[in-house]
Amino acid sequence: MSRDELVRRFEEWIDGALAGEDPPEGIDGELLAALADQEPAEDGGPSRPVDSYTLWAAMTALTHEVKLQGRAFKELHTTLGAQAGRPVDDIPAVWRERERDLQREAERRARRQMLAALIDLRDRLERGIESARAVESRLSTEGGQRWLARVFGRRQPDPHAESVAALTRGYELGLARLDQTLDDLDVREIRCKGQPFDPRLMNAIDKEDTSAVADGTVLEVYRSGYEWSGEVFRPAQVKVSCQPASGATHE
Repeated sequence: MSRDELVRRFEEWIDGALAGEDPPEGIDGELLAALADQEPAEDGGPSRPVDSYTLWAAMTALTHEVKLQGRAFKELHTTLGAQAGRPVDDIPAVWRERERDLQREAERRARRQMLAALIDLRDRLERGIESARAVESRLSTEGGQRWLARVFGRRQPDPHAESVAALTRGYELGLARLDQTLDDLDVREIRCKGQPFDPRLMNAIDKEDTSAVADGTVLEVYRSGYEWSGEVFRPAQVKVSCQPASGATHE
């Protein structure tokens, strides 16, 4: 059997195998028809048998198309892989930042609790100093010392007054040290007495009708207020002046 006969039979077999099939995806009937130099048939396949050159050209075009599709798929895979990998790479950084935020928040809560305890201690020391000074003032004006001075011709030291004075001095030293600590922690006492009432810094829990000062002036501080790093940590509790009603005067 000659070579031409083999080619003819192979072409007939190919034509019979492809007669009932649609053109491969990616290469439509018009492309095959153009390669075969013939008009496409109604079913999308070639209208007459093709020769070896046409078949080879079609296979070459198909191979080239497959390569292009493979290259496009590879680029798409690379792009999707990079986009999918980026959030995965960002997860450790986001987690570390979240941990730092939680740590900072925990430290801030702990510091607020510590500052609240220190401020409460300062309030107690301040009340202790006021009580000690009141007792010291009362002892210094009692008539017993004047009676001892007349009897013995000289002022006798009062051991109670000396004890109260020492206690007052101890309160003052402790309060001064505590104030220094609060200052180092950027805690500042809010100035209130004699100042105009500021609702952002103060709570008015009492009022007094008077014309001696301007309306809305802070007359007395019941509980000191504090700022921490420029923010209100605890508002002050104060008494505020009000203008008296018409016909009434208060000095």
